Amino acid sequence: MAAAACSAAFAVALCADAGAFRAAGVIVLMETLLLALPWRVPRTGRSVAGFWAEIVCGLLAPLGALAVAVWAGPAWLWQPGAPQWYVAGAALGGALLWLGGMNLRALATGELAFFAGPTRPGHGYARATAILVGPFGEEALYRGIVLTAAASAATTDLPLGLLAAAAFVARHHISPGANGRDSTRAMAVEVSAAALLLALTVYSQSVYPALLAHLINNIPSAVLQIQCARSGRADTV
Repeated sequence: MAAAACSAAFAVALCADAGAFRAAGVIVLMETLLLALPWRVPRTGRSVAGFWAEIVCGLLAPLGALAVAVWAGPAWLWQPGAPQWYVAGAALGGALLWLGGMNLRALATGELAFFAGPTRPGHGYARATAILVGPFGEEALYRGIVLTAAASAATTDLPLGLLAAAAFVARHHISPGANGRDSTRAMAVEVSAAALLLALTVYSQSVYPALLAHLINNIPSAVLQIQCARSGRADTV
C-alpha cells in the first residue's frame, strides 16, 4: 500500500503541470492502479497469459513515458552527454552488479540457473522482456523528466527528482506477493540505483549514461531468466 501511495504521489505531482508532464502522470497513475489489483499469487501457478498480463501492466508507465517523450521532443532526448560520463555509467553499472552479489562466472557456466531451477518458459521470457525493455522507459520517466523540469521555470526540479527516485523504487513493490526484491540487499541495490542514476543524470545532463548503467546492471538478470526458461522448456520435452 505504501509503495502504491508513493507512486500515486509522483503521478499527482506530474499531473499538477500541463502537457507532457500531465500525460506521463496519467500513465503512471493508470499503471499504479493496475499493478495494485489483486493479482493471483504465487505467480508460479499462474497461466502464461495471466503472467504476461501483469508484465505488460508493469511496462505501461515506462513505455508510455517513452512514447510521450518521443512525442514531446524534450531537449534531453538529443543530448548524448560527454564521453567521460559513459565511463562513469559503466562503472556505476558494475558497482550495482557487485552490490547485488551477482556471480558472473557462475552465470556464464550455467550454475546460477541450475541452482535457481527451471521456470515455465512463458514466465521466464516475460521476466526477461521486462528486465531488458523497462530501463529505456524508466530512464525517460524517472530521470529524463527531472531534466525537463530543470529546464522549465514553472517546475521545481529538486522535489520532483527526490519524488521520482522514491517512486522508482516503489514501483517494483506495488504488485501483491513476493518478487525477490524484499531482501535487504535487493533494497540496497534499488535505493542506491535510484540515487546514483539520478545524480549521474543531473551531472551529465543526459539520460544515456544512466541508461548504460541500468542496462549493465539488468542484462545478467535477464540472461539468468532466459537460462531458467530454457531449462524449463527442456524439462517439458
